[in-house]
Amino acid sequence: MTPKRMLTLGGAWYLIEGVAGFFSGSGFDFMRFGFSIFCLSLGVLFVMARNENVSKLRTAVFVVGFLASFGISLIAFYAQWSGRFMTSALGYFLPALWLVIAAGFFFVGLYNTSPRIRRLN
Repeated sequence: MTPKRMLTLGGAWYLIEGVAGFFSGSGFDFMRFGFSIFCLSLGVLFVMARNENVSKLRTAVFVVGFLASFGISLIAFYAQWSGRFMTSALGYFLPALWLVIAAGFFFVGLYNTSPRIRRLN
């Protein structure tokens, strides 16, 4: 997968999750709205960085995408495992999807950085 496609896919996923967070549940829940703003912010970052040339900035964007997606995946897996998310096994679907997005950011970011940048790190 090309970096542009991965950033577009990741940006769209984060934007959809961010918008969906505003319409899930009722009343004011700070964590739900905070997560929505977090997702919208990262979604805009990924969409805006998709045309960036190979640089340390783009490498940093891929690292941020990996860390955020992997962290959300781990928290969602724990929530499902502890019984706080869904009562059925279908609750493992969203954490697995987050894990796939994290793996995409990791592998696309790893294999599409310039050799010069890899050598400096």
